[in-house]
Amino acid sequence: MRKQLRKFVWAISALVFMLFVLFATNQLLTFYANISEVNPLLAKVVTGFLTIVVLGLLLSPVVLYLKLPKALIPPQNPEEQDVYRARLRKRLRANGLLKNKNISLSTDEDLKEALKILDEKANTIINDTATSVFLTTAVSQNGKLDAFTVLVTQCKMIWSIAHLYWQRPSLKDMSHLYGNVGAAAFLASEIEDIDLSRQIEPILNAVVKSPGRSIPLVGHAAHILTDSLLEGSTNAFLTLRVGVIAKRYCGSLEVYQAKKVKKHAFMEASIMLKSLMLATSGKIIKGLVKATKDTGVNTLKSGAAKVGKVTTSMKDGIRLLTKKKKDRGTKTIESSDKTSPGPS
Repeated sequence: MRKQLRKFVWAISALVFMLFVLFATNQLLTFYANISEVNPLLAKVVTGFLTIVVLGLLLSPVVLYLKLPKALIPPQNPEEQDVYRARLRKRLRANGLLKNKNISLSTDEDLKEALKILDEKANTIINDTATSVFLTTAVSQNGKLDAFTVLVTQCKMIWSIAHLYWQRPSLKDMSHLYGNVGAAAFLASEIEDIDLSRQIEPILNAVVKSPGRSIPLVGHAAHILTDSLLEGSTNAFLTLRVGVIAKRYCGSLEVYQAKKVKKHAFMEASIMLKSLMLATSGKIIKGLVKATKDTGVNTLKSGAAKVGKVTTSMKDGIRLLTKKKKDRGTKTIESSDKTSPGPS
């Protein structure tokens, strides 16, 4: 799958390059045709100069990329371990996060201790990113926007993890890192058949039924809460998994095996997800409960106001009706007095 991804990237790059060449050629020919009407010699000189500039701009990124130092790739077989560890020691000695830790990095144990310190800091980055994804997507409930947000957030997380371990990763380092993490986590054909609902459902039940977190919601509100937690926890789990894969790639000491890394990443992300949900789901629940209470109070206030208006209208109607009856009675008495005969 890594080779297929590499071929795909190269094919896209070649297509973009060809389109740019065709566009640049068309613009240069148009420019030459316009200038040649004024002066053919001037047109040749200026067009030739612009052609050299365009070729330089096209080739300079390729030359700079080829001149970059070789990427720090985890060993693919036991024979590469010694060379890889020597290069990793050199990078870690220049790591500013380890300079005050009094670690000599001369032995394999020192190397493991240094990576353990960086792993803890990486876990903080991964947990913070997953928490942000959980809260954002649980509240948003917008599929297309959530997918774009999660993708951008995960790419930024991988960038931060790379700078944590390598401090100043080269372009080759980042291209290999994104390629390997993408091949291990993003491509569906390489992900083992996982039923996320089976993985998340026990955690969701533990959160909802945990002591001190009773949810006085029924019907539609309870359904919204379940959907929100499920949406947020699914995206958080995938983010945790991507982060763990990136961490294991950057801090690898043994032979890198994609299937083994994915399996360990799945297990570690599951453990991290449970603690994350227990720590942050309360915000979602409290927010929904508060919104439900506010809606109920507003509904009661609105209903009371309407009842008050109806009561007032009924009172006014009764008063008006009583007044009309009194007026009619008075008029009847006055008319009877006028028609009655006087004394003989």
